[in-house]
Amino acid sequence: MTISLTAFSYRHLQRLRTVFYAALMVMCFADQAASASALYTVENVEVDVTADNAVQARKKAFVEAQVKAYQMLSERLLAEDPQAKIEELDADAISYLVQDFEVTKEQLTAKRYKGNYTIRFRSDAFKKKAVAQGRSYTDLPRGAILVLPYYQSAGNTILWSPMNPFMAAWARAPKSGDPMSSIVVPIGDIDDVAAVNEYSPLSYDPSRFEKMRSRYGAKDAMIVLVAPEMSPDGRETLKLSLYNAAPNGPEFSGQFTVEGEMGEATQSLYDRAVTQTKQQFKSEWKNETAITTNTLGTINAVMPFGTMRDWIESKRTLESVSGINAIRVTKLSPRQASMDIDFVGELARLNRALQRSGIIMTSSEGQYGKVYTLRRQAFPPVHTNGSTQRNNNPYGNTVYPPQAPVSVYQ
Repeated sequence: MTISLTAFSYRHLQRLRTVFYAALMVMCFADQAASASALYTVENVEVDVTADNAVQARKKAFVEAQVKAYQMLSERLLAEDPQAKIEELDADAISYLVQDFEVTKEQLTAKRYKGNYTIRFRSDAFKKKAVAQGRSYTDLPRGAILVLPYYQSAGNTILWSPMNPFMAAWARAPKSGDPMSSIVVPIGDIDDVAAVNEYSPLSYDPSRFEKMRSRYGAKDAMIVLVAPEMSPDGRETLKLSLYNAAPNGPEFSGQFTVEGEMGEATQSLYDRAVTQTKQQFKSEWKNETAITTNTLGTINAVMPFGTMRDWIESKRTLESVSGINAIRVTKLSPRQASMDIDFVGELARLNRALQRSGIIMTSSEGQYGKVYTLRRQAFPPVHTNGSTQRNNNPYGNTVYPPQAPVSVYQ
């Protein structure tokens, strides 16, 4: 009897390959779980309570920490709604939402307890509670935002100059540690200066800008223009316009005004402008990506790939996309995967979530209905549009679109 070494080797390699892919899948699920857990983890919950004795103080502190953490998580994930307030839940209801907790920096006396809690909530339970309350929520992280804070005065715009008080305010702003988003301010090195036009902020080369955004590890880039004015009573006022630095050109995002208080220092005013801008980023993102129901939708999708390793990496990316509940591979060929994808929320939100992960989704009519094709996002095309021209004060007398609504913060 003759044994085929080639056949034996092939079967052996097949088994090894199967084990290797299975191990990679386990790693994918672990990364996905860790990412989701961070969103529902509230850190630095400080409590300081007194009671008749130390035991009661400690119990009271734990209850207070859970309530406080729930409020902080609600502010992080629930969409903005002027007509709705965060519903106050009793301690038992909140305890049901808690998965586990840690406590550090404990200080205990006869009648007083101080501690710093980290509380992790059960994501499914929190989302069900939000929907039951009639509230919409988002668990789609925005990631890092690259902010370019331009200062305009007397018809001139500056960015990198040390005379830019708005840049200085962003540079000294404290880090938030928010898992939903973070702020990145460019350092102004030679690569940064070459990437953007200091004198014409809304004219840029998307290819250079994309490289700059990628260099800082940011998901988005925002151009923020500030123009100071003086009110008749001598108070300084800041008018801000926000633009999303999109690959195809700037997109107007919003506008608001920060009014100075009588006798307020300039530095304090610009610090408040930074705080309000960050809040604007958060509010707009939550409202754009909100989920109003936990009802599942399903799409039939195909994803082409070059190698099996490309597919493993692509599937790993898909499994980490916010809102995707399950991926069922129905067919796998050497160059394409067919699958059913279960997701929560609207299809438009899924599309945005995929884009955040670098995946472009298109649709076409198939034999049994609509089929969605998923592809890795390509590098944006280069558009010059005269972006290399140094035009000072390209806006004329104002940087603000006349139709834009203005919000006022005092």
